[in-house]
Amino acid sequence: MTRWLAMGALMLGAVVGPAAPAAAAAMAAITTVAPVQDDATEDGVKAAAASALGRAVRGAQAMGLDDVVLKSIRMVPGTGVVVEIVATDSELSLEESASAPEPAAPAGAPRI
Repeated sequence: MTRWLAMGALMLGAVVGPAAPAAAAAMAAITTVAPVQDDATEDGVKAAAASALGRAVRGAQAMGLDDVVLKSIRMVPGTGVVVEIVATDSELSLEESASAPEPAAPAGAPRI
């Protein structure tokens, strides 16, 4: 999980860093994965999504980032539910939210 956070931060820094003003707010892209227990029933997927989202938000709060934007939640067969958020220490403007990087989903990954 730390590897995903580091890669996300590096990608975000490469895209946003050079164009960001000197007084930019702190920002982090956080990705978490939660396995689906037993068979992939609707209740199992919902529980995994809630678990992954909760961990992502707790991670953002631990970094002092209180404003969270949900970028995607998707079910990846064989892996689990993947949640991606962007967290900042101040509310994103419409332009900043629209320019936040959209990670590429694996081919054939259904979105929920």
